[in-house]
Amino acid sequence: MNLRNFALLFTLLILVGCNQSDSDSKAPSADNAGTGGEHSQTGMNENAATAETEPEIEGTVVARVNGQPIYEAALTREDLEYAIAEEIIYQEGLRQGLNKRDRDRVRNYEKKLIIRGMKQRILENTEPEKGVSNEEIKSYYESNKDKYTHVRIHEISFPDSDVGNEIKDKAQNGEELQTIANGYPDLEITVNDLGYNRNIAQNFKTREVGSVSEVIQKPDGTFSVLKIVEIKDIPFNVSKKSIKHLLEAKRKAREYNDYARKVAEENNMTIEIIEQEPEQ
Repeated sequence: MNLRNFALLFTLLILVGCNQSDSDSKAPSADNAGTGGEHSQTGMNENAATAETEPEIEGTVVARVNGQPIYEAALTREDLEYAIAEEIIYQEGLRQGLNKRDRDRVRNYEKKLIIRGMKQRILENTEPEKGVSNEEIKSYYESNKDKYTHVRIHEISFPDSDVGNEIKDKAQNGEELQTIANGYPDLEITVNDLGYNRNIAQNFKTREVGSVSEVIQKPDGTFSVLKIVEIKDIPFNVSKKSIKHLLEAKRKAREYNDYARKVAEENNMTIEIIEQEPEQ
């Protein structure tokens, strides 16, 4: 260890130990730590989160900081000096209560790990079902045709809502949007091709070429009327793979739900669904 690194490490040790008494400043040695003998771990502030040494795991211990072991396996890219410095900073973070700040995040992560492990166990203990059949995929495709179409939309945009219904009626009567725009020379009216947009297509009651939306107020304060100018089906062969994955996911979800309900029934668990008050 060169002189500069030793000085840095020594400074960190002083910072961490500033709240410790002179008589309790020494960390327990490797021979005495965790033995349950007369030499107990000392030197930490009474409120320190690391007052008790964590249980050790199998592995070669290469250093200890306040009794906490640093294992050889943990030294990947870092050298021992760096690992010691990190352990010091970690313990100081515990002393300052940073673990409390992140407790909910850690708990949520632990919950996800447990759920993931249980799902894997459910799959391992469930007899595999036959794969999703081509007939099931075809049936889903036909029943959800709206999800597997490209809808091309044109928009006529205008600044005054007073002409909105008039423009909508003209569009519904089959008049071209650009012709409608040309009929209002005193207003700043534009016609735009919005391309194939599935989200915007939600504004139509029926999805047919020529269908016109209601008058829509846009975020910038202007208004628009939309018109479907082209509908293009996504071929079944193109959609087949994604539908297969979707149906498999739905099947797994049913398996998890059935298993969960069975566990709840066997263990007399109560399930309460709390209705939320609508926001005013």
